[in-house]
Parts: sequence; structure tokens; C-alpha cells
Amino acid sequence: MPGHATRTPDVAETKATVVLLFGGRSSEHSISCATAGGVLGAIDRTRFDVIPVGITREGAFTLQPDDAALFALDGDRLPVVDDNGTRVHWPSSADSRELSVADESGIRSLADIDVVFPILHGRFGEDGTVQGMLELLGLPYVGAGVLASAVAMDKDFTKAVLKHFGIAVAPWITVTDAGWLTDAHGIAASVASTFSWPVFVKPARAGSSVGVSRATDPTSL
Repeated sequence: MPGHATRTPDVAETKATVVLLFGGRSSEHSISCATAGGVLGAIDRTRFDVIPVGITREGAFTLQPDDAALFALDGDRLPVVDDNGTRVHWPSSADSRELSVADESGIRSLADIDVVFPILHGRFGEDGTVQGMLELLGLPYVGAGVLASAVAMDKDFTKAVLKHFGIAVAPWITVTDAGWLTDAHGIAASVASTFSWPVFVKPARAGSSVGVSRATDPTSL
């Protein structure tokens, strides 16, 4: 329209608020923290406001410093989410996107969330549990949904589903704690008859090579 001026939005008005969710209760806690350090150092600050929410090993949601160096991999000390006493409060219902935090000064609002970026590794985060929480709250998030996360985190189910749909997978045997306690010798015999030594043993629901071991005979298995 003649005489109508179009105003370009300010950068601040177009920035999205991202909750970076990391740490967690799994054995891969420190790997998740290191991933957080990489994201904090690389994310475009002209496009995104970042709220780092770290989950302690005990499961507390805490507000962490926006400091990439704090979570960098160090040969002398793996990064962790320290419990600094803060407690992050998620929105009270799916009608709100307000994130708040409780600390020694009381409860204060942080921002309205545009998207959650979960970079949790392993159980209690990469396995559909956190995705389910975010679905209940109606919060958009990065990554696969509940079902895909749950199936892909469990290697036994992943291989079974792929095999069902005709996708070739390497042969495997899944061993449960109860099965090993009641019939370790029988399981070792089954492994020996199915494979040739050595074999590799890996937790069904862990990643980053945590817990992987090489067995060369029934005794080491």
C-alpha cells in the first residue's frame, strides 16, 4: 500500500528461547554434560536465548550457569551437574509455557519456552521418559518422540523390530539379570553354540560404549 512503511522486527523480538536439558540419572551423565558444553559454545546467540537446565545424578532439575567451559571434557575431571540449590519449575499445565526457578531469593520467572533441546544420554532421558513429560506439558522439543526413543534406546527391542520388518541385523542373544542368576552355565553354553569366541557384551539400555566388555571364553563371559 502506498505510503505504508514496513518495520523490520528487532533481533530481540525474533529470538527463540531454548531450554538446554542435560545431565541426568544415567551412567552417561558426564557425556551429556560434555555435549551441553559443546552446544553452549556453538549455538547462535543472535537467534536463540538459552536457559541451561541441568539434571543432577539424583534427578533434581537445576538452573546452571550459561558457561561452555564449565562443562568441557577434562582429563582430570569429568563434567557433572552440581546441585547448586536451585530448582527449576516446569509449566503448571499445557496452557502455559512459563519456566520458573526457585532459589534462596524465592521463585522467579525465567521466560516462556519456545522449544526444549534435550541432550540427555541413556536412561531417564534418551529413552522416551523425558519426551513423555514434555508431551504432557505440551512443550515442543528436539528429537524423536516417545515410541521411537523408547524402542531405539533398548537394543533388544530395536533389533527385534528391525528383524520383524525384514531389515538384516547381526545375530544376538539377550540375557536378563534373572536368567543369568538362575542359569549362567546354560546361557554360556548357548552363547558358545551360537557364536565363536570372542564375543562382546553390552548393556541393552546404555550407550557411549559404557559397560562394554570382551569375553574370550565362558569364564570371562
